[in-house]
Formats: sequence, structure tokens, C-alpha cells
Amino acid sequence: MFTGIIKEVGRIRKISTKRSNLWGVGLYSEKVYSQVAEGGSLSVNGVCLTVTKKERNLLYFDITSATLNISNLKYLKIGDYVNLEPSLSLRDKLEGHFVLGHIDTTAKIKKFTKIKNTASLEIEVPSGFKKYLIPKGSVAVEGISLTIAEVKNNSFKVNIIPYTLENTNLKYKRIGSFLNIEFDYLGKVVLEKVSKLKD
Repeated sequence: MFTGIIKEVGRIRKISTKRSNLWGVGLYSEKVYSQVAEGGSLSVNGVCLTVTKKERNLLYFDITSATLNISNLKYLKIGDYVNLEPSLSLRDKLEGHFVLGHIDTTAKIKKFTKIKNTASLEIEVPSGFKKYLIPKGSVAVEGISLTIAEVKNNSFKVNIIPYTLENTNLKYKRIGSFLNIEFDYLGKVVLEKVSKLKD
């Protein structure tokens, strides 16, 4: 489990195809490297992955085809920047919101407006996920805990403060970029309960 508070922006150093349904990925990390162990969990762009190996500030992961298909990790290239967050421990502060690391879908940046060192993003989700767009609700975008500022059809807007823009990979994104989206777990549970009551 995670909180959506990014601890470091890592960088992809190695990508290999181990089998047709399995990728091997190595990324460079300075801060988070010492905070995770082999076999431990790490959020990479919001996707919960298991560290398979550690070596000289490189963290290695195996990524299955199922994970590649549902996330934007399939677009990774050597040199790309990725958001990193170690899994939550009992001594950590409960900031952000509960993020499971299970991506619901990818969504495309429709508008990206930068004003000085702040930004706003309009993100378009597939129509089947519109029901999860709740104004003032929480959403994890690339693993970042954000608040939905506005909803319009199947798009939503988030406002990015200077700290978040500077300390995440959002500053490298552009219109048309695909982002990993995880909707608020508690919101999904409530909607499911209400849906069952209506049936």
C-alpha cells in the first residue's frame, strides 16, 4: 500500500525481454535505493512492482504482460523518468490517500497548461471509467495523490502545485502523453455498494 507521495524520480537504465510475456527493467535510484529490499514492493509510476535485485544503485523488476497491457510501462524507453514511492510502513505518516498500486486504466493528457511554475492538466479517461470521476475526490495519477478539481464529460482537471511539478515526472509530460490512473479505492467500494443496492 502507498500514499501517493512521490519520494524520488528515478531513471530507466535497462530494458530487456526475458520472455514474450515478461520484461526485465532496471532503474537508477539514489534516495529510494536504500529504503527497499530485494523482494520488497515499490510503486513505479503508480504500479506496484517487486524488487528482484539491487546492485550499485540500480533496482531491477520483472513486469508481466498483464501489467504492461493495463499501464503505460509498455511505453518505457531507456532514459525515461519514473515516479518512485516505497510501500507504506507502520511508522510512516498517513499523508495523501490510500493507493494500492493497481492501475485501473491509462488516460491521455488533453490539455497541459503551465503558468509560471504551476500547471493544470485536463486528462481524458475511457468512457467506462467516467463514473469514478468525483469532484474534490482523490485520484492517483502516475502514482501521485491528486484532487479532482473539475469534471467535464469523461475528462477531469487536476491542479499541480510547484513542488509536485518539480519533484515528479509530470514536468516531462506533454499533450498526448498517457498516464497511469488509479481511482480512489474507497470511492470505488461505495459506488459498487450503491450499484448493488439499486439492482
